[in-house]
Amino acid sequence: MVSGQLHSSVYGPCGVDDQSMTEISGPPNSGKSLVLQQLMAHCLVPYEYGGRQMSIILINLSHKITKESLGKAVLDELRSHSKAAEDPSAEAKFTEIAKRCVSRVRILACFSTDDVSNSLRKVTYMVASDSTVELIALDTLSEFFWLDHPSRKQFLSKYKFYQEWLGTLSTLSRKCLISAMFTVDYRFLINQHGERFPAVEVHTVKMEIGEGGFTLNGLPVLFENGIKVSTVAVKSSITSCQRKVFDRTEVPPGHTSL
Repeated sequence: MVSGQLHSSVYGPCGVDDQSMTEISGPPNSGKSLVLQQLMAHCLVPYEYGGRQMSIILINLSHKITKESLGKAVLDELRSHSKAAEDPSAEAKFTEIAKRCVSRVRILACFSTDDVSNSLRKVTYMVASDSTVELIALDTLSEFFWLDHPSRKQFLSKYKFYQEWLGTLSTLSRKCLISAMFTVDYRFLINQHGERFPAVEVHTVKMEIGEGGFTLNGLPVLFENGIKVSTVAVKSSITSCQRKVFDRTEVPPGHTSL
């Protein structure tokens, strides 16, 4: 399966839903940011190339995604949807389209939790001034947990830290009528202390690293010239198109409590 169908592996044939939440979780270095970047590229690409032609706000905590890397991901999307990819004139056209697509991305660089909070507040005004913004992307949600640790006066579990930000994103998505995608270390999804929070409906994308390589929702995945996802599962997992409401009291499938 070519990179252009990554979104189908995640969302099914209907693609990204309006005002949806997408959670991309997994261990460090499992490809979470690459998957987020490729899904963003799909959302940027024009309709005639199978995309959604959105404008996007990226709240960049880990600084792994740049306009240069996103431009390459957009090119992969364009090539995967065109039979004329070998044509030099088509390549020049794709390069120009990719530039226009990336120009519709606003990147808010964050270096602290305060930066993230301020950026999320800015999103409301940015969406109000630009009706083409339909997606907010955030990479990596758990980035500043340990940075803030010395200044905390009370214990804060990874799970509670994550849930509070998840609730903030969900509220922002509903308020601004936009979709949200984010990456997070899977360890922040484990509820060790039985804490309870309001349920949030999310699309789940679970990245794992096994002896056979990387998997996305149990499907083998290859990061080369885009993202290629096999249609044959290597083990049981959450089905790739499944949307689930988590109350977050159980250990996520495939993970063990720390």
